[in-house]
Amino acid sequence: MIQTIQGLNLESEISRVKISLNGNNIGDITELLDTISSLHTIFINEYTISPSLLTISSKLPFLWRESAETLQKLSKQEITLNQAKESIINVLINKRIKSMSTISLLQSCMKNNIEITPSIIESAEMITEKEEIGKGANRYFTLGCGRGSQITCSASSTKDAYIAQKLQRDKWITNTFLQRLGMTLPKWELLPNKSYIKKVWDKYEKPVVIKPTGLTAGKGVTVGIDTIQKAQDAFDYAKAAIDTRVRQAWQEKIMIQEQVYGEDYRLLVINGKLQIATKRIPAFVTGDGSKSIKELIEQENSDPRRDIKNPAHILKPIKIDEPLIKYLTQQNLTLDSIPEKGQRVYVRKVASMSQGGITQDFTDSVCKEIKSIVETIATSMHAFTLGVDVMCKDISKPLTKSNGAILEVNTMPETYLNMYPVLGTQREYVADIYIGELLKENKCKRFVVVGQSNNDVSTLLRKKNIIKENENVGELIDDRYLINGIEINRNLTRWRATEAIKCNAYLDTIILHYRNWNEVIEHGLGFDYINLLCITKDLSNDKENMKIVKRYKKKKLIDKIKILK
Repeated sequence: MIQTIQGLNLESEISRVKISLNGNNIGDITELLDTISSLHTIFINEYTISPSLLTISSKLPFLWRESAETLQKLSKQEITLNQAKESIINVLINKRIKSMSTISLLQSCMKNNIEITPSIIESAEMITEKEEIGKGANRYFTLGCGRGSQITCSASSTKDAYIAQKLQRDKWITNTFLQRLGMTLPKWELLPNKSYIKKVWDKYEKPVVIKPTGLTAGKGVTVGIDTIQKAQDAFDYAKAAIDTRVRQAWQEKIMIQEQVYGEDYRLLVINGKLQIATKRIPAFVTGDGSKSIKELIEQENSDPRRDIKNPAHILKPIKIDEPLIKYLTQQNLTLDSIPEKGQRVYVRKVASMSQGGITQDFTDSVCKEIKSIVETIATSMHAFTLGVDVMCKDISKPLTKSNGAILEVNTMPETYLNMYPVLGTQREYVADIYIGELLKENKCKRFVVVGQSNNDVSTLLRKKNIIKENENVGELIDDRYLINGIEINRNLTRWRATEAIKCNAYLDTIILHYRNWNEVIEHGLGFDYINLLCITKDLSNDKENMKIVKRYKKKKLIDKIKILK
């Protein structure tokens, strides 16, 4: 038995998933659930367990519905605890949630009683067996419900223009667009082949940067190039990175660019307004006078914030690879070198967070000129969320040839890098700003009817002008899914139908019908927040259940309760 009790219910104000158990392996299940709880508070609100029944309260009920089979197998000791952890944490949660960028947004929704519904993938089976068909589809969530709801994938959303995504993914197109906007950029051009480097070499002040135009996270990038030989080696390095990752022709280009001096900043713009500015600092270790650089890297990687198995991690591990060793060599160092106590040794030249870098908040230091530039870019690209990368010596002064330039833009920035800097002010509140701006137009009314009225409820509500004549109304009545009175489907289970109707952005009003209190007990009231709860007069005599819903009204989880005659 797997029972999904959605939204406000008569047991709890939080959705519940009840999973039958057939065994006595309570200790392992408890350890597993406690481990998941420790990852982040969004996964489990609370749970109760007995040899025959596990009840989990969570505003992400789909996670536990999808985990039920694994928990049942663990209960019967058909799998080990480690196998269960691998299935639920590393396969399901990490593939569903992916990063702190998603977690912070979901947390904001929970805090504000905003519906969270998987947009595409509805079962763990689809994630594990069919991911190659639509990789990443399991990470799409509908936030809100009905008209004005939005689909998100990390910090990217349906409010980001498709054109914006195309503009930013190719650095050649990005630079061309920014030049069209009149922005000052460092000198750059495409390199059609390696021999072309000699032809353009004398045009550029040294050093230069060579990088692929269609890769992210610093892949294939070489900086500090001051000789033709180094440039040719950098071209080969970029080409090798492309060959291991490229899937489309537009990703195959390589560009040369004059190197800009200064610090690396990521500026986060949401709905045309600069919210956060963060300095990105290349990965480094600090000597203690006894440990080697390799040992210091291992020590740094033991920081739980760098544990990528935890979806709530905010830092990446420092990977020991050829570019790292090469950069140490340039500093006359090796992995076996022992830095002096307090000596900072940078192990990456590029300030990439994916390569183990850290962040520092600089939001309050951004000058008005740079603020205006990044807001202009985001608005002109029609990007709801945009990360703008700026390299400059002083973020408090305007960009000039001597003070820096715009480097890149990103419509799917890892916002947690901005919200949770290692140094400086934490800005978790920006997730609330994001959700508030994203769902500004989400006005869909959420109605619930308990009992069988003599009158058609939607007609009655239209007569009372609670539902406007031109509004689209979706209803669940028994096993029937209706839109404006027209039956769409009657073959969905209750939880599937409820999730389906929440994802329907065509609807101005959603009405969930229940025959009696027993159906409410079985399925829940469906929503985390209800605008209007209608109860027929005969069922309003149930003092115990009325006491519960009145308590929810007092807590402002239900706006109005109406007794139907």
